[in-house]
Amino acid sequence: MAPQIAPTGRLFFGWIVLAACFLITFLTSGAMMAFGVFINPMADDMGWSHSALSFTYAISSIVSGLGILGVGSLMHTHSVRKLLLLGTLIHGIGLYATSTVTTVEGFYFWYGLVTSVGRSAFMISTAALITRWFEKRQGFAMGLTMAGNGLGPFIFSPLVTWVIVRWDWQTAFVMLSVTVTAASVLGCLFIRNYPHEMGLVPYGADPDAAPATPTASKRPARSVGSVWRDILHMEGFWTLAAINFFCCMCHSVPLVHIVVFAQHAGLSAFASAWVLALMSLSAVAGRVAWGVFADRHGARLTLIFTLFIQGTLVLWLVNAEDPAIFFLYAVFWGFGYGGVNTQYGVVAREIYGSRGFGPGYSGQMCFAMVGMAAGGFLGGYLYDISNGYAVSWMISFAAGLVSALLAMDLMAQNEKAQAAASAPVVETPSPLRTTQA
Repeated sequence: MAPQIAPTGRLFFGWIVLAACFLITFLTSGAMMAFGVFINPMADDMGWSHSALSFTYAISSIVSGLGILGVGSLMHTHSVRKLLLLGTLIHGIGLYATSTVTTVEGFYFWYGLVTSVGRSAFMISTAALITRWFEKRQGFAMGLTMAGNGLGPFIFSPLVTWVIVRWDWQTAFVMLSVTVTAASVLGCLFIRNYPHEMGLVPYGADPDAAPATPTASKRPARSVGSVWRDILHMEGFWTLAAINFFCCMCHSVPLVHIVVFAQHAGLSAFASAWVLALMSLSAVAGRVAWGVFADRHGARLTLIFTLFIQGTLVLWLVNAEDPAIFFLYAVFWGFGYGGVNTQYGVVAREIYGSRGFGPGYSGQMCFAMVGMAAGGFLGGYLYDISNGYAVSWMISFAAGLVSALLAMDLMAQNEKAQAAASAPVVETPSPLRTTQA
């Protein structure tokens, strides 16, 4: 059966896949970004230092990055739906077991290792599904999906704080485990790996075009190793990897430590949690708005703007004490930060194409998670040795500025490639012809 676009008046199934991806992103990001609200309660209850707890976040980020490499290499030969289901179960087991830990080593193992292995399946699979199902309006579709990354912390941060205050941090981890696992499994039931499985083509694609799947091409399937060799020779890959590293180093400091810093400045536990929640809610609006902007003006230009906003606004936090400053920062910084991650999947698809997207995107995301580890750990370590966050905010600002400058270089690379492709081919006279003339 030839692939066809859904008839007029019928809901395109890609929007259902998008809704499922949004649900999974909403749940898993909410669980992940709620880490900051656990720091003070666990430090008080268990006697662990901020450095030890931040080191757990660093382990989690590095393990997730390595797991993303594996998922990215497998997703073009294995079902993304099955990978998501497996990741959901491992993630749920890790969160539940974290509620039982009595030593920091146990916390490192269950939260830093096991939970993060499961989480690695979520971080790339949803972006890959959106690029498969949407040819046009990718920025808008990616923005809606990534909006879950903002809405999740907005809901979960105050909720987890309430559970901790009402009961304890152990109960909060159990609540996260049950809620995230059950709802993510439900979302996976509505996912299909490719449009051609439903007799469709991607949204906005030519109905007469062959489906863009590994099995649709008559060319022999390439090995993962050969795809990786091509990607590692791309200048764009290394630039994107560096952008991801410094970008995530920049925003991981406020994402992980804003709650602790706000309490350090005199805000209550609930008010501090609402600062993180407001950042996340503003990021939802940013993801959708910047996604629409990217559809009109290009993902690379949008990436430059959002990286500059994310990096420079961190300076608002240096020596901040007034609660109004925290909430204003949350609104404006969240809006800029929300547009950043939305662009990476679109730019990666432009650079790597459909065949190289999985390995290429997973490679740059691995660098991103190392950046998350560096920023998250440095925030806690510098707090312990200086009893403040001023130096951490300056490091975050510097990392954000570097990422924006690298994004400008990435755009220059694209313009150079386009100019080379459009340049007329000048035929050089053959020496033999000249001699004969």
